[in-house]
Amino acid sequence: MQSHPPIPVSQLASHIDLLKANDNYKFSQEYESIEPGQQFTWDHSNFEYNKPKNRYANVIAYDHSRVVLQPMDGIPGSDYINANYMDGYRKQNAYISTQVLNLLSRSLLAPRPVN
Repeated sequence: MQSHPPIPVSQLASHIDLLKANDNYKFSQEYESIEPGQQFTWDHSNFEYNKPKNRYANVIAYDHSRVVLQPMDGIPGSDYINANYMDGYRKQNAYISTQVLNLLSRSLLAPRPVN
């Protein structure tokens, strides 16, 4: 996999112009150099009792950064929501990214604390 070092803000416009040259050829090269393989597990998204809570089958919550809800006694998967923490600028877990809840998820979720 090719390394893509950060671009200083002062050079960003000229860097984009370079990538756009020759009908976006360098943009295409950079995109193709990105490793397509999955790097993280998504086991909780794949549990049968959690699958109906995923609005889209191809949008999953990675296990390492998923939002874990307070579990409800006797309800498997009650700690699951299709959501992940995301880092912000110089702040870990600054944001939560999720998909719009489907009807099943809305009916299962009551306000509960996040672990």
